[in-house]
Amino acid sequence: MTHKRLLGIIACLLGILLTASACDKASPVAPAGTTLSITVTQSRISINGETIVRVTALRMNGTPVNPGTQIRMSTTLGTIDPIVETDANGVATASLQGDGRIGTATVTATVGAGEGATVDVEIGETAGAITLQATPSSIPETGGRVSLLALVRNAEGQPLRNGEDLVNFQADLGTLASGGSFQDTDGQGRARDTLNVSDFEISTLAGDSFAVQALAGGAASAATVTIQIQRPPDADFTSVVSGLTVAFTDLSTNNPTRWRWDFGDGNTSTLQNPTNTYSAPGEYLVTLTAGNAIGEDQITKAVLISN
Repeated sequence: MTHKRLLGIIACLLGILLTASACDKASPVAPAGTTLSITVTQSRISINGETIVRVTALRMNGTPVNPGTQIRMSTTLGTIDPIVETDANGVATASLQGDGRIGTATVTATVGAGEGATVDVEIGETAGAITLQATPSSIPETGGRVSLLALVRNAEGQPLRNGEDLVNFQADLGTLASGGSFQDTDGQGRARDTLNVSDFEISTLAGDSFAVQALAGGAASAATVTIQIQRPPDADFTSVVSGLTVAFTDLSTNNPTRWRWDFGDGNTSTLQNPTNTYSAPGEYLVTLTAGNAIGEDQITKAVLISN
């Protein structure tokens, strides 16, 4: 045998061995007619929870496919292992993980060109109702801090606990401690945030109140509270003359809590809507001072008493 022919035989043998080695490393191919069945350990998980997806692959005769057969996995919500391999029983497992979104995840397993198998997993739970509490419900015009507490319940009235839902707080004025990010519910279905409002922000407010809102279940449920701005009163009044007697009516705004009247004849009163009887006709300067916890305001009007 020539040297050249010997080298050719060796090269041929090496090629056969390499090919066999490559075949040994290749994943087994699922035979035609392979059927898949799919189950999960939990059909409902929290928004960041996890469940194990179990896929069983069987041949047409009911026996398991070869170990190492690859099964492709996909989901419409959350994340899942894209490729898993079967064991000796034709079973492959994958982990479905919530990604903070709420909804129904449809998990699909496919192998070869055959039809796939699907299973649905509820991620999170849609809020049936949400209530919102603000403490305090009013702040002075110099600004302040408001604590926000939301309670989230499902359609059966049970609290959505430990991240089963997310709450998004929103405010027409001020800065939220959360920065507007979603907040998890705790073990009692509660979510919290803090609102800070400056005096400058209040000075830009046209009215005397602003709204704070809490949204849950992807904005499917919402609750709103109104935060009042505590301002000093804007004093005002009107009067009705009947002979020498005058009936005064307080028209002050911004929730006054105290009043002081000077009727211009030496008489005074602390009633909100007093009357005063003058001793003689004439023109009298009547002053009302209206006050509350924030401050006070004063107004003077002339009242004419005729014969």
